[in-house]
Amino acid sequence: MGKTKIFTVLGKLTAGALIPEALNQGAKILNRELEKRQDYVKIPDVTGLPVEEAAMVLEKYGFQHSLIKAAASPQFSNSTDNQVIKLVPRAKSNVPATTFLKVYYVDSDIISESVILANKIREMKAIKKEKNHKNMQKIVKQTTKVTEKLTKKRHVSK
Repeated sequence: MGKTKIFTVLGKLTAGALIPEALNQGAKILNRELEKRQDYVKIPDVTGLPVEEAAMVLEKYGFQHSLIKAAASPQFSNSTDNQVIKLVPRAKSNVPATTFLKVYYVDSDIISESVILANKIREMKAIKKEKNHKNMQKIVKQTTKVTEKLTKKRHVSK
């Protein structure tokens, strides 16, 4: 048996002996994580609810939370006054019961600002679309002129 073959066989034997130990270590880690998470609670999805109703639901589950007014964004332009729009950590996450939640909501001022932002974006898109349309027309005209010149030079009839 050559030296390489001996080292290969020894390597396989060593790896084979380590597999049960690795499995034991993996099982210990898994059991620790499962024990740690056995008291976890799923965060209820209160997005879309009025702030007062969402607060009652979260308190019912024992979560402490703070209400935070969200910054204006076009995506909130169709929201209703005092509506919950986001939770941190995310809704439906499994967390320890002692986790503190941030509840983001919008009020009428934020909704108004969001509508203005949404309208500005629509206007900008319309302007860009019109600009692209004009550029396309210009390209078509230039292409037509070049084609006509080439046709005249070559005396090709239509």
